[in-house]
Amino acid sequence: DLEVEEQSENKEGFVEVTNAFLNKLEHGAFKSHGIKPLKKILSIYNSACHMFDSDQSNDGRKRYHIESGKIFDRVMMMTLTQCHEEFSYHLLGEGSNAENGKKKDNKDTSHVDENIPLHPKKIMRSDRWGEMKGSLQSFFKSTVNVLMEGKDPEHLTFILKALGKYVPFLTPMPIMAQNFLKTLTSLWSAPLDSSVDYQVVRLNAFLRIRQMAITQPYPFIEDCLKKTYLAYAKRAKYGTSAAVTSVLPTLTFMGNCIVELYSLDFHSSYQHAFIYIRQLALHLRSAMQKRTPEAFQAVYCWQYIHCLKLWTAVIAQSCKMSKNLEVNSSNDAKLLHSLIYPLTEVIQGVIRLVPTTRHLPLRLHCVRYLQKLAAASEKFIPTTAILLETIELKEITMKPVKDKSRDASRGIRLPIIIRLPTENTLRTYEQLESCISEVFLLLNREVDLYRYSPGFPEFTMLICQRLRKFAKSCSNVRWRAYAKGCIDLCERHAQSAKDERALLKEAPKDIKRLEALKPTSVPSMGDR
Repeated sequence: DLEVEEQSENKEGFVEVTNAFLNKLEHGAFKSHGIKPLKKILSIYNSACHMFDSDQSNDGRKRYHIESGKIFDRVMMMTLTQCHEEFSYHLLGEGSNAENGKKKDNKDTSHVDENIPLHPKKIMRSDRWGEMKGSLQSFFKSTVNVLMEGKDPEHLTFILKALGKYVPFLTPMPIMAQNFLKTLTSLWSAPLDSSVDYQVVRLNAFLRIRQMAITQPYPFIEDCLKKTYLAYAKRAKYGTSAAVTSVLPTLTFMGNCIVELYSLDFHSSYQHAFIYIRQLALHLRSAMQKRTPEAFQAVYCWQYIHCLKLWTAVIAQSCKMSKNLEVNSSNDAKLLHSLIYPLTEVIQGVIRLVPTTRHLPLRLHCVRYLQKLAAASEKFIPTTAILLETIELKEITMKPVKDKSRDASRGIRLPIIIRLPTENTLRTYEQLESCISEVFLLLNREVDLYRYSPGFPEFTMLICQRLRKFAKSCSNVRWRAYAKGCIDLCERHAQSAKDERALLKEAPKDIKRLEALKPTSVPSMGDR
């Protein structure tokens, strides 16, 4: 090896990496299990990862020069796909004992399951740990550098997939694990690229974050929960209707990732969810006390609404999982259930903060979140008062004005806006039609949620009364049809509830279940 290296050394003191040189190192490292050839491969990998750096000084890590793109690809492929086997061999397998005469029974431990935690002492007890520690650190530092400098999505995806075999070896290096997590989080939440190819990079970066949350010693998972949520909140600032085709799909994906991450350890998740929901409550309290436009803007913005949506999804997922988990895990999942009440209070406070017509879309967003919480937790969280107030607005009874703007024919998309235009607010037919349709959609969903409650007939009395009043005063045929359809639905379910509750043996005060009238063949609220 030394002869080949001397022959390949150029005038600048670098060693030219050739296929013959790599063949000898590959045989020595992966066939003969030599540590010196393995360290040379990692040194070449280090040079490959830093070859595009602006600082090209001739230090220890720049000893090797890679001229050809094929050689570069081979170095990356060979290192990322094979070195993890040698790490396992020298730290956990037969090669972990420096004395050849004494062989430990480590044949089965050389195989590392990438999704099972590996105790750091198990690696540090190896006789080879002193020799391999520097090589491991060099490998991870080089990989972090190439991930930060890399631009090609296909190249980044390959590296992130290959790193799944190396994550367990981070357990004895907590500082390196933190740096690695920071890099993965920046890739996962990268704001510049929203292309389809880069979504694969985001997915694989999250898979590595999730793997680290599972395999790294406690409390590393808390760092994962904190950094991912803060990255989501930072990115949520740009999740506006203007960025519906670029940012919003990415935010939806990131939100689903955080829901998955917060489902791994409910005890840690509860502590972080409590802190961040409390932060939302403090912003709301500040807006209620100051009553200034700046304070209102801190709450009535897309960042705040996206965070409410995220915590609604996290708590709803914990409710769903608690039904299918074992007793101990179910008790941990129920920790998050205690946050249903404070989150509901925050959402209702947001609805009542600025009850103007212009912010009607934002209130409808909040109604959806409350209904999702009610369905997942199977608790009574009424929203009918908010919806019925909408159909009693004075703008509903006024004659619509014609909107002459260019976008009038397209209508409005309520899911991607939080406020109506300042000019002719809720006065054009397009705005009225979108809002009234959404209100009756949510009202029908509310009726369906509580149709199996013993108190459903009394619950619908006020709904039917106010809808009849609306249908009588409304001149729009379609809106009257919406109201009459909802009234018929209420009356039909109310009569069915009266018949079913007459057969109950319990007294009304003894009934604890919300859906006491639900047949066994009918799915629960959360599944409907």
